[in-house]
Amino acid sequence: MPRKPSLESLRATLQRLNLQQKQEIYAWLAEAIASEAEAALVIPLRLEAAVTEQRRYQDKAYQREKRRCNRAGCKCMVGEVADVGHGPYWYAYWKEQGKVKSQYIGKRAPWEEQPRTETTE
Repeated sequence: MPRKPSLESLRATLQRLNLQQKQEIYAWLAEAIASEAEAALVIPLRLEAAVTEQRRYQDKAYQREKRRCNRAGCKCMVGEVADVGHGPYWYAYWKEQGKVKSQYIGKRAPWEEQPRTETTE
């Protein structure tokens, strides 16, 4: 198996590159980091939820989910959650200090244009 180069030897090699080569490496590295960061965010699968859509937006992962409320006697408690669950509602997921955080968003995704109310004077 090939040996990984040391950080010092990598720095020395990068310093010998011209500006255009450094810019190409910079663009490639930014893309590689973004791709790896996206793959690192694993959204925990909730047993009482059915995912209907997923999307990334502004460094967060978004999922549209149908969920059970777990109240006794509620219609969502009988049948498949995808068929009887509440929603679908959007939830945002991101990582903070190594932990996956989530936030309820609601029916409308943040990238959807909000309806404008016109006022007349």
